[in-house]
Amino acid sequence: MPNRAYCWPQVLMLTAAGLATTVNAKPVLEEVVVTAQKRAESLSDVPVSVSAVSGEKLNKAGISNMADLSEYTPNFKLVPGGLIPNVYMRGVGSGSNQGFELSVGIFADGIHLGRPHQTRAAFMDIERVEVLRGPQSILFGKNAIAGALNIVSGRPGDEFEGMVSGLVGVPRGRDNDREEYSAMVSVPVTDTFGFRLAGRKRSEDGYMYNENLKRVEPGVDEKAARLTLGWYPLDWTEAYLKIEHSNREQRGRTFEFTHASALTGCSGEDVELNRVKNTDAEEFAEIDTYNYTLNVDMNFEPGTLTMTSGLSGFESEDLFDADSSSFDTVPLLGLEEYDQFSQEFRFASATGGFVDYIAGAFYQTSELQFDESSPLNVRNGALQDFGVCAINTAENVKADLARDFSIDSDAWSAFVQVTFNWTSYLRTTLGVRHVVEEKTGFRDFDVYEPGTQNDVNPATATVLNALLINEHTLSGERDVAVTLPSVNVQWDITDDIMTYIGFTRGAKSGSYDARNNNDGTGPNGGATNFEFEDELADAWELGAKMRLADGAAELNIAVYRVEYEDMQVSVFDGVAGFTVTNAGSALTQGIELDGRWLLTEKFMLSGSMAYLDFEWLDYVDGPCFNGAPNEDPNTGTCDLTGRENQQTPEWTGTVSGTYTQPLFNSLMLELGVDLSYKGEHFTSGDLDPRGIQESVEKVNARLALSDINENWSVAVVGRNLTDETTIGIGSPSALDAGGYRATIEPTKVVYVEGRYRF
Repeated sequence: MPNRAYCWPQVLMLTAAGLATTVNAKPVLEEVVVTAQKRAESLSDVPVSVSAVSGEKLNKAGISNMADLSEYTPNFKLVPGGLIPNVYMRGVGSGSNQGFELSVGIFADGIHLGRPHQTRAAFMDIERVEVLRGPQSILFGKNAIAGALNIVSGRPGDEFEGMVSGLVGVPRGRDNDREEYSAMVSVPVTDTFGFRLAGRKRSEDGYMYNENLKRVEPGVDEKAARLTLGWYPLDWTEAYLKIEHSNREQRGRTFEFTHASALTGCSGEDVELNRVKNTDAEEFAEIDTYNYTLNVDMNFEPGTLTMTSGLSGFESEDLFDADSSSFDTVPLLGLEEYDQFSQEFRFASATGGFVDYIAGAFYQTSELQFDESSPLNVRNGALQDFGVCAINTAENVKADLARDFSIDSDAWSAFVQVTFNWTSYLRTTLGVRHVVEEKTGFRDFDVYEPGTQNDVNPATATVLNALLINEHTLSGERDVAVTLPSVNVQWDITDDIMTYIGFTRGAKSGSYDARNNNDGTGPNGGATNFEFEDELADAWELGAKMRLADGAAELNIAVYRVEYEDMQVSVFDGVAGFTVTNAGSALTQGIELDGRWLLTEKFMLSGSMAYLDFEWLDYVDGPCFNGAPNEDPNTGTCDLTGRENQQTPEWTGTVSGTYTQPLFNSLMLELGVDLSYKGEHFTSGDLDPRGIQESVEKVNARLALSDINENWSVAVVGRNLTDETTIGIGSPSALDAGGYRATIEPTKVVYVEGRYRF
């Protein structure tokens, strides 16, 4: 095989203990190389707030999905919601709506995964994950308005290698039993061709108990496989074809009642925050995903031409008990299908001259189809008389609801980023991306008599109208163009200290609302808010990256200020639907620090910390929680101007320590401990105090024994060892006055893991 050092590299990243070299008998940190700027660069040279997590760290910490990654990346959080996953960066994210694209751009081997369900793909045979904070418009595209995740999977190499691993959970009653098995083999078949095959099978029993169904939830069964073919026909050309499929089945959801409602207050159900639930529907979620990616690099003397083609998509089916109780009120059965094709051509000039540049063009087309059906049962509720509950569960109104929603999208863009190297220590980078996007949206909502295709009777229609539910059909077309500039200045104060200041304009696509149940006008009107506009952001960032202690330590600091206009928000309407609006303007600002310190060749200390200040600058027609003192009686909205947002803790941080000790000249003992902290924050957009998550610390640990070269290892791993119960998303109960529920995040788990490399 040819020497491919100039290509998108298979870089050896830090292990949990930290690889080190020795200079004059002093330990020195190994350089971390990333492709956050579409080039192979040292992390210390990238002028943006970015964290890199190696595949080795993912494996050792038991990070099996993007939600787990949140614990190790301050100012980033993925919350598995009731309907779809919600992703946040620096307090900015998208809510539960199939019409939204993610505010945090997720890219797997150069392919944009912009739909929430695509975050459910497995972390399997990953080389590294790069977390870029703040708008990444020029090189990653329009929708990376809050940040981007750049996921790089393993590729065939020059040498034969393989790995098998397995883990088994340590039983602790009914909670968190788990098994996971992974394997990988990379084979250089000839000098010009090789392949890499990886697979994973994972199962979990869950950590919540459903008293009504007598089962532990949410159980998960996951299977994934990936084949990557590498072809190197010429010394200056290489191509990689990735074929990846995965299947994920989940039994049950993570919502439980935390505060009694009109019905649950008298039914005897559990309404405490204690990992016990009472849903009557046998909730499930199944998703099949596929990704076919072709990466071609052609290296010429002036630079490298890269072509990235991708087909990706998914099919999902899920049943969600929207009332989260033992009452059969509104179970939602959803079917979603998404298909996407994208093509990018990019040319990156050779470096080392006065001018470096990257220029390219991008096209993406996609189709989304979402269908949902539900039998609706509206009950009287419960009355209390002299402290005695008199429950009345008579069904006042019954109807069948059917939703048909689709979006077709085409987007074209061209971009260029130019760096002027004025001196060896002073650089200026200018960039611009121009995007043209066309979308069509359609929503049809039907209301039938139960078990028929007949329209509901007038009396039922009147009651449903009062609940913001009515039959309707809406459609629209959008044709939008936007130009996004950026400027960045870097100054190397010394050989070990790089500083930068930059400005970037970001945007996220407008679209159409999938989840409103009416065609009314006004703040909660489904017709008024069917189409929502692009979200825009102006971001400033000032930072420094420092190499300290003669190369044994490094510290990165970023101070940022981002002002958003036309923020896209999705808020539960208090009944059975969601309303999407452009919520005026918001300001998010703060500081981020991360670093690592190799105190000795045996002990590595690393950590990160973030301070976040989020403020709504203009949000007059915000949502209200039940009993909100500032609710406008005419519109039913609340003025949230000056308030914070959901998922915006002021302080977050992680500290990790890893100690390694050789034994008997042939074995290695490794102890790693991670401590994470997340400050108090709201978990719902209406800022209901019942959904406040108190500040919390979580502890993870790993004790491993391996041979000196880590060809084999046996480890005991514990996550959330103090068994903290935390909530991810809070929400009022549907069609059930006064109640409140929340999703519960994973609890304590301990497992034994074995790994063998060959």
